[in-house]
Amino acid sequence: MIIKIATCLLALSCVTACTTTQSTAGRQSLEQRMIAQNSAGYEPAPPAEGPEDIPAEGPVDPHRNPALLPTPLLRQNAASGL
Repeated sequence: MIIKIATCLLALSCVTACTTTQSTAGRQSLEQRMIAQNSAGYEPAPPAEGPEDIPAEGPVDPHRNPALLPTPLLRQNAASGL
């Protein structure tokens, strides 16, 4: 009885392995998908700005741009970390 069950399970595993192998033959590779995506008019985003992209127009004025100043919590944390 155990041999019959084992034989059925082995046959079932062989059949499922063969069907998955055949179905993967129709899939595209990553390179083919990227080519198809790029040819469809998709353009990747431009690279992010770095420090070299920001023009140096003189000294930085924190009164014009208050975001340049660190927050009070960050200043306190930096001062206490000595």
